[in-house]
Amino acid sequence: MEYLELDTSLSDEAKAMSKTAEKFGMEVMRPAGIELDRLAEPEEVIADGSVLWDVIKQFRELGFHKTAFAKEFGGMREDMDPKTGPLVSEAMGYADAGLAVSLGASGFPFQMAAFSQEPELKDMVRAYCEDTEGKIIGCWAITEPDHGSVIAQQPTISASRSSEYSRAQFRT
Repeated sequence: MEYLELDTSLSDEAKAMSKTAEKFGMEVMRPAGIELDRLAEPEEVIADGSVLWDVIKQFRELGFHKTAFAKEFGGMREDMDPKTGPLVSEAMGYADAGLAVSLGASGFPFQMAAFSQEPELKDMVRAYCEDTEGKIIGCWAITEPDHGSVIAQQPTISASRSSEYSRAQFRT
């Protein structure tokens, strides 16, 4: 049996996105992560004026939030070299693992909603892809204490930045 030959070449696009992610990571994420880590209270991290919102906005302006989504939603998945996603994730994780996970998890519910047949959920995915200001932020609510590990049965709690809470049931 022959060894699988791996194509280790990178497209110009993959190289450019990787370089952009490295620059964003080192110049924006790493200093912001250090600043956020020094804050004493979690409320300070999400307060108006926190550097967190600048990081999210710049991440969105660069379009990195659209890499996992199909064109039909305003994403860029079909146009990307398949090696680009891992390179971007690696660069951001190296810069600041906590922010990288937060930025990735903020798109997770929209990635799941993209599989739905419900038009309202598909519209939410489009709105997320169009959002370059960081106004639409999702979360990965698997850490809620009372639902166990059955994701489809978990209640979710969401909060707007103004701390108005609402409750919703995850739909499959």
